[in-house]
Amino acid sequence: KYSKLVRQGIPGDGHHRLEHDDTDEGDFELSTISEGGPEMFQENEGVDMIQKAQASLEDGERAKRRIQLWRLENLAVPLCYFTVGLVQGIAYPLINVYPLDLGATEAQQTTIWFLKGFPSCLKILFGFLSDSVPLFGYRRKPYMFLGWMIATASMLVLLSTSDLSLERVASGENNTGSEAVVPPVGAPSVLFLSSIFFIWALGIWWADVIADSLVAEKCKYETDADRGNLQVCCYALRGCGLAVTMPISSFTYSTHDGPWYIITAAATIPLFHLPFLYHLQETRVVIPEFSAREQLQQLWKTACSRVVWQPMMFVFTYGVFYVSNAAWREFLKSGLGFTANQLNALLFFGGALSVSGVAVYKFILIRWSWRTLFIIGIIFNGVFSLLQILLIRGQTFGLDPFLFALGDEGVMDFLLGTHLIPLAVMMVHLVPPGIEGASYALFTTTLNAAVGVASGLSTMLLGIWDVSKETLTAGGVTGLTKLTFLTTAIQVAPLLWVRLVPHSVSDLDRLKTGGVASSSTLGGAVYLGCVLMSIIFALFIAIMNVVSPGWMGGS
Repeated sequence: KYSKLVRQGIPGDGHHRLEHDDTDEGDFELSTISEGGPEMFQENEGVDMIQKAQASLEDGERAKRRIQLWRLENLAVPLCYFTVGLVQGIAYPLINVYPLDLGATEAQQTTIWFLKGFPSCLKILFGFLSDSVPLFGYRRKPYMFLGWMIATASMLVLLSTSDLSLERVASGENNTGSEAVVPPVGAPSVLFLSSIFFIWALGIWWADVIADSLVAEKCKYETDADRGNLQVCCYALRGCGLAVTMPISSFTYSTHDGPWYIITAAATIPLFHLPFLYHLQETRVVIPEFSAREQLQQLWKTACSRVVWQPMMFVFTYGVFYVSNAAWREFLKSGLGFTANQLNALLFFGGALSVSGVAVYKFILIRWSWRTLFIIGIIFNGVFSLLQILLIRGQTFGLDPFLFALGDEGVMDFLLGTHLIPLAVMMVHLVPPGIEGASYALFTTTLNAAVGVASGLSTMLLGIWDVSKETLTAGGVTGLTKLTFLTTAIQVAPLLWVRLVPHSVSDLDRLKTGGVASSSTLGGAVYLGCVLMSIIFALFIAIMNVVSPGWMGGS
């Protein structure tokens, strides 16, 4: 019988075989196959075969250790995702309601959300730096440390320069009995708050992109049966971090010094990751595998490949057309009188269902066609988006408006969660060796830049109909209804070109040999041009919304 080693890919030369005595691990007998029975190899042949077998075993063990995330030398990777989740979970409820209490306009509210995510559009720069410019001989560890330090420093600046207390009084603006918040004299301005959270997010996403690069490297050692497990584990940990701190942050915000406690926690949490980062195993690099110029050439070659630009152009347009209703949060607060805790409960519930969507994909939908999942998800998202019109008109079938909104937004977040892992698996499969950080960052930047464009477009649509805070407070919802119809129609438009999405990894591979041009300079130029122009456009819209509120309509 052939040994386990032979079955693992050491078949010899057809005349020889390895036999393994299972009673004494590591004891190999090398024999020839003949009618007369096994005969011992000569010593030099046996030594050579043993060395090859041992080398193969060592390579296999090293590969296995690389994807065992809970070993001390790898623990910094999953804990980075968990820490990102913790920090985002503690800060997002604040970002969700604090600008409202500071008097931010609808466009400014959307823009602050965009700015905390905009550094994700710069992930390509972070990945390029870490791939081509090692610090102290390492490509990953110093950059992750730098990211955490930027995030912590920005929160310390906010703590030291602003009065983050809140005073609550009964509100007489509507009939809901909600509270109004009176910011203190030393409260941060919307412009300063936006700038601080941009710098904070820059540090968070910098650490995150390094973790993505490490996962992209490790995913190469996954078998076909295990493909996607690392990403599911890491994204689930990020979701768990969000689930842990979001409720705590929501409750804390309602206290007098709530924002101060939240910002202090956001400054402190990243420091607990540093001991694990110290133990992260990484090979020292004297000279990078590719120079900066060679890396750019590799990225260009990758972008021009049809197997890259075709699916990534769908990812880009899918994100661009996911245009939200920028007046929705203001309607919930001013029109329906939702409290800060209720608004944050919507945020938390949506995040929890998004993680549930990831789990459902992993355990139930993993064998489904990617294209089918996108078709179903886009259609159902459009249906539940239209249900918001019932809430606007007060037709909630006897349910409390908060519960109706909770279920409606939760289902949409769940559907988005089922799309997350297929996108991640697709992106990892497209990563070429040697430029893992830059290439994977390029693919994730594609979606992030598209979402930035969608955010900018959503604020530009505010000027079509009257959806200002004053109108919503007075009960005028005609413009909001029309805007909801328009944004829903835009969101379902990608159904027209969903055929660009491959069905699976094997279908993705067939694009390389499908009898069509496998490389296109035009395709690569259009793809990269769209990503670059999207980043510039989204940044311009964001700056204008913060610096000149109401320049495109709204309050």
